[in-house]
Amino acid sequence: MLTTNTSVLARRIWIDSEHTTLPYEAGWASEAVFFTQVEGPHPELTVTTEISPDGIIWVPHGRVGTLAEHETLVSNSVSVFGNWLRLRIEGASAERPARILVHLNLKG
Repeated sequence: MLTTNTSVLARRIWIDSEHTTLPYEAGWASEAVFFTQVEGPHPELTVTTEISPDGIIWVPHGRVGTLAEHETLVSNSVSVFGNWLRLRIEGASAERPARILVHLNLKG
């Protein structure tokens, strides 16, 4: 039987510049899926999974997701990632903020 875990990394927060979630230690998992949801009007957002060997230094990893202005949900999946994960969201500004929710689903 596989072990699964779902964590909320951002709950309906407003972003108005580049945003990264807090680092998440997930070395026990073999698969990870970030779900990024946007509420209301928003600019186009770029959503990138980042991995780290130590939770300090980060490198982009996997497919970069895009949330177009008319979309509300995007997923980023990774299956080879080491121990630490986080998500980087770019595209929001003071003139065009976004309200986001980020869930991380892990399976191992």
